[in-house]
Amino acid sequence: MVRGLLSEVPRKNMWQLAEFAGHPNPDRLQGFLAKAAWDADELRDRVRAYAVAALADQDAVLIADETGDIKKGAKSADVQRQYTGTAGRVENAQVSVHLSYGSRRGRTLIDRELYLGKHWAGTTADHEQRCAEQGIPPERALAVATKPELARRMLERAVQAGVQFSYFLADEVYGQSRALRAWLEEHRVPYVLAIPKDEALPLPDGRTRQSRELYALTPEVALERRSCADGAKGPRDYDWATVQLASTAQQLGRHLLIRRSTAPNKRDKKTGELVCEVAYFLCHTDPGATLTALVTAAGQRWMVEESFQVAKGQVGLDEHEVRKWCSWYRHTTVCMLAMAFLASVRNRLIPRQPPTPDLRP
Repeated sequence: MVRGLLSEVPRKNMWQLAEFAGHPNPDRLQGFLAKAAWDADELRDRVRAYAVAALADQDAVLIADETGDIKKGAKSADVQRQYTGTAGRVENAQVSVHLSYGSRRGRTLIDRELYLGKHWAGTTADHEQRCAEQGIPPERALAVATKPELARRMLERAVQAGVQFSYFLADEVYGQSRALRAWLEEHRVPYVLAIPKDEALPLPDGRTRQSRELYALTPEVALERRSCADGAKGPRDYDWATVQLASTAQQLGRHLLIRRSTAPNKRDKKTGELVCEVAYFLCHTDPGATLTALVTAAGQRWMVEESFQVAKGQVGLDEHEVRKWCSWYRHTTVCMLAMAFLASVRNRLIPRQPPTPDLRP
């Protein structure tokens, strides 16, 4: 199966993978995913260790994000009407949360959890029957585990396995979860999390202010133009500023990181005028963290999008033909193995261009 996922087979479904392997039908591969005696979680742990050993670097980060696959029918585990960023709208889809490991040496997915919405997780007889048919474990079938909670579980596994990383990164879905932030701060995990403009933030004097209010109070001279990463056309420049917030109980620093586009690129909903887009990040770091370090970390979150592109475009993550809970986890984990192998080979054989140095102080 791994050889087929790494091959140039145009579609990585069971029939074409079986043909590539010389099988008369996909029965053997489907049996491998549904009935064979092997532990997908043990393979996940081995893939994580293999990937980290190949890609470890001092700038390594862990990134949580979800992805969706549009599906027909309603029998596959987790398939329901729900929003997916893949389509940009509500669709009949299967949504999963993933943890990506990335550094200047490469990036790959190292963990996965299937998201069960209210259509699946619950205590009614319908919920119980639906989950039992797909082999969903009782502990997941009784109540909805939110996406931030699934991210916390994967992050906890990585921390317990001794994965070394500089920051945990995620978008607003995770950044606005106070439960996730509390766990990260309790375990002294540095993070840079996107947050909404109306997120209430604690100040050193005990007051709270929304993100947008703190931006409005930030003087123009406090904004510094810096590149967070290289894009297709060179450095991606933004104007940046930080605002000091109240420290945590563990005496680590909190900052609001403000990012503003260098030119008007977003239409104001009230006035209709083009304005500069402003984004906000809540940072939890060692007290001595510099603006450069925070800007660099914020720019690394997009590595998870590249991980999803490789997973779906090269190793068939979204082309599975399985319905059961167990089969989905096994298929996804085997895809992660193929992806980690590709990342390791690229790191060894393809020299990476160093990032464009930012000479500004």
